[in-house]
Amino acid sequence: MLQTRFWDTISDICDTTIQTTRGEQNLTVIKLYCSLNPPQEEIEEASHRLVSFASLRMADISELSQQAITIDKKLHWACDAIYELCSSRGLKRVAKSLPHAARDLETVFFALTCLGKDVRPDLWKTRYALFLWLGMLMLNPFEISALVDGETCFIAGVVQHCIEALNDAGPVREAAAFCLSATLTRQDVPSSHLEKLVVRAAHGVEAFGRSEESVFATMGAIRALAAAYKQGDRLVLQRLAQQVFEAIRPCLQQKNSRPLKHLAIKLVARVGIAMLKPRIAPWCYSRGIRMLLLLPESHSAEEHAGLNEETKEPSLNFELEQSENLLESILDALLDGLHDVETKIRWSSAKGIGRIALRLPQSVTDDVVEAVLSVFGNLGLIDEDSAWHGSCLALAELSRLGVLLPSRLQEASSALSEAIEYDRTRGSHHIGANVRDAACYVAWAFARAYAPQIIAPYLPGLLTSILSVAIFDREVHVRRAAGAALQENIGRQGVREFGAEGITLTQTVNFFALGSRERAYFDIAPTVSRLGYFECIFSHLLHNRVHHWDVSIRLLAAKSLGKIVEGLQESGLKRQALNRAVTFLVPFASGSRELAPRHGSLIALAQVTSALDFVDNNLAATLSDVVPKLEAARLYRGRGGELVRSAACSLIEAVASQACPLAVKTQLRLLDSLDESSIHPAEAVRAAAVAGVRALTWRYFGGHSHAMTVPSERLISRTVIHYITLATEPATTNMSRGACKCLGALPMRLLTARDTTLDAVLDALAIRAMRYDTVVGEKDAETRRDALAALANIIATVGPSNLTYSRVAKLLTTLVQNACCDYGADKRGDVGSWSRIEGLKALVILSTTVNSSRFPQSESAKERLVSDFEGRALFFKGREILCSTKPFLEVHSMSRWPVGASEQVCCALMRQLGEKLDSVRNVALGLFPKFLHTAPVVPARGNVGILLFSDRESVDLPARLCACLALGRVYQGAVLSGLVISAGTSNSTVSLRFREALTQHAIEAYDRQDDQALSSLAEALLSLTRALVQATSEETIRNSLPVLKCLCALVDADSFTRFFKMIPNEPENPERFAYCLVDVISKLIATPKYSKDVPRLCAAADVLLAVFQASAASLTVVVKNSLTGLLRCLRSPYPTVCAYVAEQLYTRLLELSITDHCLLGSERLLSAQAVLGSVAWDGENADSLENAASQLASALEIERSAPQQSQPAAAHNRIKDQLDSYACLVQDAGF
Repeated sequence: MLQTRFWDTISDICDTTIQTTRGEQNLTVIKLYCSLNPPQEEIEEASHRLVSFASLRMADISELSQQAITIDKKLHWACDAIYELCSSRGLKRVAKSLPHAARDLETVFFALTCLGKDVRPDLWKTRYALFLWLGMLMLNPFEISALVDGETCFIAGVVQHCIEALNDAGPVREAAAFCLSATLTRQDVPSSHLEKLVVRAAHGVEAFGRSEESVFATMGAIRALAAAYKQGDRLVLQRLAQQVFEAIRPCLQQKNSRPLKHLAIKLVARVGIAMLKPRIAPWCYSRGIRMLLLLPESHSAEEHAGLNEETKEPSLNFELEQSENLLESILDALLDGLHDVETKIRWSSAKGIGRIALRLPQSVTDDVVEAVLSVFGNLGLIDEDSAWHGSCLALAELSRLGVLLPSRLQEASSALSEAIEYDRTRGSHHIGANVRDAACYVAWAFARAYAPQIIAPYLPGLLTSILSVAIFDREVHVRRAAGAALQENIGRQGVREFGAEGITLTQTVNFFALGSRERAYFDIAPTVSRLGYFECIFSHLLHNRVHHWDVSIRLLAAKSLGKIVEGLQESGLKRQALNRAVTFLVPFASGSRELAPRHGSLIALAQVTSALDFVDNNLAATLSDVVPKLEAARLYRGRGGELVRSAACSLIEAVASQACPLAVKTQLRLLDSLDESSIHPAEAVRAAAVAGVRALTWRYFGGHSHAMTVPSERLISRTVIHYITLATEPATTNMSRGACKCLGALPMRLLTARDTTLDAVLDALAIRAMRYDTVVGEKDAETRRDALAALANIIATVGPSNLTYSRVAKLLTTLVQNACCDYGADKRGDVGSWSRIEGLKALVILSTTVNSSRFPQSESAKERLVSDFEGRALFFKGREILCSTKPFLEVHSMSRWPVGASEQVCCALMRQLGEKLDSVRNVALGLFPKFLHTAPVVPARGNVGILLFSDRESVDLPARLCACLALGRVYQGAVLSGLVISAGTSNSTVSLRFREALTQHAIEAYDRQDDQALSSLAEALLSLTRALVQATSEETIRNSLPVLKCLCALVDADSFTRFFKMIPNEPENPERFAYCLVDVISKLIATPKYSKDVPRLCAAADVLLAVFQASAASLTVVVKNSLTGLLRCLRSPYPTVCAYVAEQLYTRLLELSITDHCLLGSERLLSAQAVLGSVAWDGENADSLENAASQLASALEIERSAPQQSQPAAAHNRIKDQLDSYACLVQDAGF
């Protein structure tokens, strides 16, 4: 549909563009159209219309002057469009659709003469299109003498134009070479022109590199010769073969210019083809009738091969005797080209070898095939991927053309099996993807070239290799190439060979499914293994992919291996697969000195073990002994040690999760290994160690078999007390992080072993979760985050029965007042957001755990009270031990959720909903519904749910949060504090949305005359501003700039117009919002920590400016107080602040003088503008700025504030810091 619409646009452009002046805009549409890959028929029609128009424009060109042709913009636009089509779809495809009318020949030549290279170099696209058009016109079979006058002069002129254009450095050279080849290969053009071109190319090769022009001239000449040898008379070209080859021989050894060598190889191949008669040798293999179904059995392979050994070739042998040495040199050059480092050169060499071999005798061709296959057995070329790639391309061309006979298929199949798995290390990277891709192309070519019964003996081994590469190769293009080869081979063999499983296999291993590496490993591999290819898939993963050099491939291979084993239906087959994996992988896992086999074997063992239902004693002993042997050999050291540690922890986790029978000594030995890894600097290693600790302790120290027993003091000391000590007295930050995570991974049996154990754990984690806590003398955000995550895990682990009222209260204090208020920052940014996210998660888990099925949302207050008493009775009835040891009042009833806790949690969630970080907002938004469903006594629960979560199809979070401001003072402070942070943080899209929503909410309240809502909003903002004056916490300092920016935006948007107007018959009340706001901002400016903070000082000045303009027509005291504060800003020691405030004040005064609604009067406004405009406020002279400030105070008739003293007597009155101007720096330097 999209292409159809664009094609309609192109049709309109072709019909109407040139008649208008919108050529440049339409060229953009054509470029976009070409990028959509339109079909060839549309390209032909578009180019035909464009060139037809160009021919109409040049209908009377002979009567126009050279200048008129040069400035004909419509002609140039048409030619530019033709070039865009050529650059998108290729010269050959577009050239075929150009008009061939012979009447245009002389006209186009005249246009080229007018558009010489020295006239308008910027018209190169026009010259490109004209050369292309002229080349197509020269292909007309009519004699030139019948079309133009002066045949000799015309041909000489065309040749001269083309030769001059061969020196061009751009695409014009390609079009000129095309035109020149079409001209020189005509029957009525003397061969002397072609001979001169050969001589020119020879001279160019000799002078190659001496000048930039010689380089392009040589490449243009060789390109023209290559095009001529492609379409010229073979007998004429054969006479020049020796001369051409000798002329370009130096280019074959060229290493500095790969494009030149590529052209030379292409020309050499065509010279060799021109030396032989254009016929297919009768000895070549011919498949006969090509169809997908199997050929009838009556047709033998020999009949399809089409071999005729009795056929003689006297003329061919005679020609070879005439040019045997030259042809041998050409074949040597092409065989050497197969080893070149440039892919295009190898491709051209392979094509040339195939086409030449198609015309050679069988004995000579057999030598060529032998030379190509010798590369795969040459140990000296084993690491040369270029040679392997070129040989694969040649092998595919030879088989595709029938030159590779069936007798050579055995050797070719062996070479193909090696090439399809080619992967070599070169320095710090690996090579071989191009070789594997070419090998897949060879397999695809074999399927199409040979009859099914010819290729059938070699297909099983070939199919196994192709299938492995199609699913497990690292590169997506190789997987897709192998998939195409697999489908081609299965399709050519037919249903008789593969049956219905072949169809299923081709549908599974399809182009789109192979595009995702994860999908190939996790979905396609298990599916294919169930189709009868388990042995192939399992062996390839076990022996090849698990030890791959890429760590991501090793991880995918291990997980895929586990999925394949898990998909086995019989337990015996699973145990057999585990035995094979253990036998093969354990020696690598515990003793290999290479990183890839060691790491891959460990993770593979872990995945295969996890896939089993049961592990016997022998295998358990073998698996549990891997990690101790690994540590004894000190194989954690060196590069990649963190990978091995993570894999070892995963293996321990897998062994523990499968309940392998282990001795107590072995259990503690594995726990020691996990403890050592839990304090590793790498986050991934710590995470893997904690997962192992969880699996090991839950399975052996806290499982169901130990549920009714009390753990020993030694075990508690080894686990709980040990981790508490590491967390509270760490030697490094990594130790505290790992210890906190390990505490969160312990089972309930260990955490609640004694009455004081759980309290000690919670106290230790609460201390580490404090936002002001330090680890080894510094704050550590990761420790706080991990401690909060551990608290959440412990809450979910111990359950509601162990969460007493006092514990819940302590947890709420830790989570609400510390975690959710953590706004710490460092060079990484807002690292406190990690704690806030984990704190929100822990709060909701705590609420869900404590109030699980206790207070359904539909219950009334009476029903809740009754259920509370009933639950208390049931609680005491089932807990006789507890009742006998604790007094009644210490149980705190079944309701352990403190009064007001739901309100605190709800406020915390609402505040984080307005956060500026998207990650925090998403977490809060996901947790809020769960909290509302389970928490008791949530104020305005129904209204909150309606305002935030009704009509989920259109979610506008800023507007919904602003609507929550109407819920009253319960939530207003929390919602507003979050909104202000997002609305005043930056000019991002999110910030603008929140700012617009808050402004719109205030304006709507003003429009509907909701004075209560507006006053409440203003009072809340004023409270936030007052808190900035005495700010000491990180949170308040962080909020200062957003609060000031948000205030400025609201005042500028006329949201608080009501507070800045004089009410009739009412005196000015100093308690009104405007007076209080100016007073607070003035105090803020006078605060030392703000007077030295340039961004916050400018933001405070913006608020004063907004208040000044809003109250300029009514409130005299507010106006004077605002100007007094601004005057203080103008006396700041920072030139940036002075210049900014002066500029903004001038703008506000100018607006007020235009509207003429100001209490100051027009004269004072003009005087103040004159003072502000006459002083360079970012200058260096402090005395002059002080005088200017005094003059401004006099002009505005306000009191003069004392100048800010930044430092005592000094050489200069102003502070010298990084904010001073460049002129002061020059003065200090002594210039």
